[in-house]
Amino acid sequence: ETRSFLLQTAVLDRLNGSLCDAVTGQRESAARLVALERGNFFLIPLDSTRTWYRYHHLFGDVLKARLLEECPEQVAALHLRASGWYEQQGLVAEAVQHALTAADGERVAHLIEQHGLRIIVGGQVHTVLHWLSALADGLIRARPMLRIIHALALQFTNQMAAAEARVQD
Repeated sequence: ETRSFLLQTAVLDRLNGSLCDAVTGQRESAARLVALERGNFFLIPLDSTRTWYRYHHLFGDVLKARLLEECPEQVAALHLRASGWYEQQGLVAEAVQHALTAADGERVAHLIEQHGLRIIVGGQVHTVLHWLSALADGLIRARPMLRIIHALALQFTNQMAAAEARVQD
C-alpha cells in the first residue's frame, strides 16, 4: 500500500492529505504523510503545521521514473485527478499545468474558458498565452470563447495584427 501511494503521488510537486486522497482514491492520506515523514521516507514538510510536503528531489525523480516504467497508463489519469482537485481549490494555474502534463487539451481549453479572462485581467496575460500556445490551433478555432480570450491576451501584449486575425476567426 505504501509503495502504491508513493508511486501514485509522485506526479505531485507538493502534497497534502486532501490532494493525495483525490489522486490516489484512498482516505487517510494525511495520516499516511505523517507516517512517511516519521519513517524517513524523504518527505520534507513545507510549512510549520505540516500540512504541505514534498518529496526530496532525488527520491521524487526515482518515484516518477518507476511510475513511468511500471504504470505508464496511469500517469495521465493521476494528473487529471490532481487537476480536478486544484480546480476545486481555486488553484487554476496548477490545475492547468496538470491537465497540460496529462495532454488533455479539452480540459485545458475548458479551464481557460472558465478562468482565462480573470487571469488576464489579474495581470498574468503571458501565463494564459503560454497555455494557449500548448493547444492545437484547431481546438482554439473550434471554441469561440477561447478565440476571444486569445484575441484579448494578444491585444494586452500589443500584438494587434495577431489579435485582429484571431477576432476574424
